[in-house]
Amino acid sequence: MKYPNTKKVILEKSLDFFSKHGYAGASIRQIAKAVGIRESAIYNHFKSKEEIFFEIISEYKSKDPVKDILTDKLLDDLSDPKKFLFNFSKRIIEKWNEPEERKFIRLVLMEQFIKVGSVELSITEILSGFRSMCKMIFSEMIKAGVIKKLSPELLTEEFLTPLLSFRIEFLSDETTDYLDNAYDAAAKHVEFFWNAIKVQL
Repeated sequence: MKYPNTKKVILEKSLDFFSKHGYAGASIRQIAKAVGIRESAIYNHFKSKEEIFFEIISEYKSKDPVKDILTDKLLDDLSDPKKFLFNFSKRIIEKWNEPEERKFIRLVLMEQFIKVGSVELSITEILSGFRSMCKMIFSEMIKAGVIKKLSPELLTEEFLTPLLSFRIEFLSDETTDYLDNAYDAAAKHVEFFWNAIKVQL
């Protein structure tokens, strides 16, 4: 079977194998078979399995979650900051629930203490773009006087870390209501978080 963009398919199939078996457990032979090409054909696109791994990480780091999460509809909720934070948390969880995101989160969890070449995966890979987005939001909320004058960096960590924890907790749950469970946990988190940071009138 031939694909119009073999390199892209190699990356997709590699992420499948890396997320299921880890970097060491996935082989070029398995990846080539899944793509439907000869093992030697992989090397027309990548020098090694390591290079494939680096490309997957590089592509993930280059993505900006802002355009997917901060939609006009969500930004309309800014007039009600508590409602905004709840819907914002839902959008983050939904983003992390996309198939590619799920695979990458699983890969990071499997390999976060393993060094491949010069790269050591960490939870930072998942959170970097989300951190920038949250810092911007909390900075604007502070300027608007709706939340306490606290460090945007601290607020970001206190907001994001529990959400990632909920996502990881439900990562392997394939039942139909696991997202509802994650949303319920996020709602309780937002309620507590909002009461701690809101400006008392």
